[in-house]
Amino acid sequence: MKLIHTSDWHFGMPIGTGSYEDSQRYFLHHLYDLIRREQVEAVLCAGDIYDSGVVGADAIALYNDAATTLCGKLGVQLIAIAGNHDSAARLAVCRELLKPAGLHVTGRLEREIQPVMLSGGQVAVYPLPFFGRDEVIALYPEEREHIRTYEEAMALVCDKIRATMNPNCRNILMAHAFVVDAELSESDRSARVGYATAVSQEVFRGFDYVALGHIHKPQIIDRHIRYSGSPIKYSFGSEEQQEKGVVLIDTDTMTQTFVPLPLLRDRKTVTGTYDELITRTDLAGDYLRLQVTDRYPGLELLSDLRQRFPYLLELAGKSLEESESLTALSVEELERMDETDIMLKFMAENFGYDPTEEQLTLFREVLAWSQEEGDKG
Repeated sequence: MKLIHTSDWHFGMPIGTGSYEDSQRYFLHHLYDLIRREQVEAVLCAGDIYDSGVVGADAIALYNDAATTLCGKLGVQLIAIAGNHDSAARLAVCRELLKPAGLHVTGRLEREIQPVMLSGGQVAVYPLPFFGRDEVIALYPEEREHIRTYEEAMALVCDKIRATMNPNCRNILMAHAFVVDAELSESDRSARVGYATAVSQEVFRGFDYVALGHIHKPQIIDRHIRYSGSPIKYSFGSEEQQEKGVVLIDTDTMTQTFVPLPLLRDRKTVTGTYDELITRTDLAGDYLRLQVTDRYPGLELLSDLRQRFPYLLELAGKSLEESESLTALSVEELERMDETDIMLKFMAENFGYDPTEEQLTLFREVLAWSQEEGDKG
């Protein structure tokens, strides 16, 4: 049978005051096409379906659409685990009720990890959600003295699985974890601050395949241990050069093939003068970080460029100080500014100083008057 390994969808991730929903729906559309083309029987999503434990209605609707299409319309088994960004309890609601429909969700770690059996019992998929060391201690109090580090916690859990798994099956482990020496992207913010939870690849020995989530760059850790990566480019920097897609697994031969999937919007950093950039006609549909070498990155320039490049996310330009470096202005920061914030930045950019309290008071009075007049009209 054929399986697809994917992870880190991050539904509900904000981008300024908007979201990545159109790009995520585009990914799902091509995922469905691949499933039909390759006659895939199961999709393994290794965590971080959502970007946070509390997401909006649009993100929940997107997940509902994906699960309904996969399990209902395509007849595919969807096996998902909670990542560190997910709310384990919310994600796994009604899990027993949904299993007969083909949706298998594991939110929290359990003492007895039961596999999802596929292909008439020939393939066993062990779902291992993101967990903390204290959770393992609570589940296995008799092993407390052997669980001093996160690696020891992960090794114990995997040992418990290995002790019960059938060697005559294809045994596949799903986990949301940071493996030592995995290459990070700028969007791997949680992994960067959580290095204490890193584990060695040795804890995953003995499995025919380990489907990992958590790290956004697709990469092979070992011949049978792999990150599928995120399907969208969620950051600038090294992630701009990554190819995004999913891993196709044939359980008969255990061959793995990374299948690139097209992006609705690429992510690019582009450098040039204002005149060079403003004449570009090939960038309007991409997520952009523009570096304008001959202009200061003020609000007026940002507004001007956004009219031509609607997905401009970050603007860098000449520094106000006498140096060759560029200074950046985030569109997300701009969209969070109120009228007073904008006035303060305008004063700093154009006059090089902050307004006095008297000037601030006058500005607020004029602003209040303007709003009152607007309400009357």
